Amino acid sequence: MRRFLLPILLAAAFLMAGCSAEATSALPDLQGRYRVVAVFAPDSAQAQRGENALKSTPGLKERDIAWFVVGPNEVVSNIQDKPSREDLEKIHDVDAFEVVLVGKDGSVKATQLGGMNLQEIFDTIDNMPMRQQEMTHSQ
Repeated sequence: MRRFLLPILLAAAFLMAGCSAEATSALPDLQGRYRVVAVFAPDSAQAQRGENALKSTPGLKERDIAWFVVGPNEVVSNIQDKPSREDLEKIHDVDAFEVVLVGKDGSVKATQLGGMNLQEIFDTIDNMPMRQQEMTHSQ
């Protein structure tokens, strides 16, 4: 009986830690105002491609997207009041190219590793209940 108790307690502690981390806002200064698409690029060429893709993609404004490209030398964004590099890196889980979507509620909604599929990001956003309400009210 004792040998089963420790793994159960450890699993419960792990689940509780995950719940509390998920409940906290990833980027509190942007919460409620924007959905965030953050691109973490380990080299300048990838950062430039990410920035170009975001700048040339229609549909960002109507989805209330603030985007950030976190490159090796700078952070580029479509908004003026961007969070610090340190705050953005709190949502970055791997030491590689990653795209992270954060909802208006401040929680991480999706991640993409190794590449960026903006249509998939848009589809994820458009299926969110808050976005569904926004689309209904704008018609």
